[in-house]
Amino acid sequence: MNTEELSIYTTYDSFEADKVIALFKSEGIPSYKREHGAGQYLSIILGTNTTQAIEIVIPESSEEKARQLLETSGII
Repeated sequence: MNTEELSIYTTYDSFEADKVIALFKSEGIPSYKREHGAGQYLSIILGTNTTQAIEIVIPESSEEKARQLLETSGII
């Protein structure tokens, strides 16, 4: 992980991860999914991943805004 990046949220549901990324995108926060283990392969083959952790990674500079969005949207 780059020192300027932060794992802000972890889920085991690829649909939830996509929802969080869409929320961040709508507010101008760049983000991406980091899938562990076989998760990335399951996502490609099955279109979903519910067995391995999926981290949502953002720039550290966006942490406060991202946490507020997660709280106000009821995700955390």
